[in-house]
Amino acid sequence: MSSAENTFSEKELASLRKHGSALVIPVLLLGVISGLFFFLDSRSTLSWQHQTVLAVALTLGLIFWLLPSVRYFTNRYVISSNRIVIHAGLTGKEADQASWNEINGVSISKAFLAVSGDIHLHREFGQDLVLKNVGNSKKLIRVIEAHLASRAKARAN
Repeated sequence: MSSAENTFSEKELASLRKHGSALVIPVLLLGVISGLFFFLDSRSTLSWQHQTVLAVALTLGLIFWLLPSVRYFTNRYVISSNRIVIHAGLTGKEADQASWNEINGVSISKAFLAVSGDIHLHREFGQDLVLKNVGNSKKLIRVIEAHLASRAKARAN
């Protein structure tokens, strides 16, 4: 394989999702909605009351559980040998990307006692690329810093 072919080949190194803690609140809300449905439905005596309670519960479940869950499972971050890509939406289309050559620094913002954090990849020009709510963010940031250092060292030689 020549060096020209090697330059253009892209190898996927990792594919990440947000940390699973992003689904805690939607699942808790689904439990609350279900509990309210069973409580109110047992007190419904008329058919229209039962149908109204069911419609409200299904609508709330759709808004507060299903939509956040679909958003969680359809968004992902792909780290490859040439770039970092954020895929979003039902179709998984590219929402944003940054070449390793554009990135000149990396930082993390993490809430106190949080398991996950936001990784900010600082671009030379333009807005930072943010990987939101990534689990093991401290470990990943060390790997990214090592990769940036090795790329800088290779460019210097």
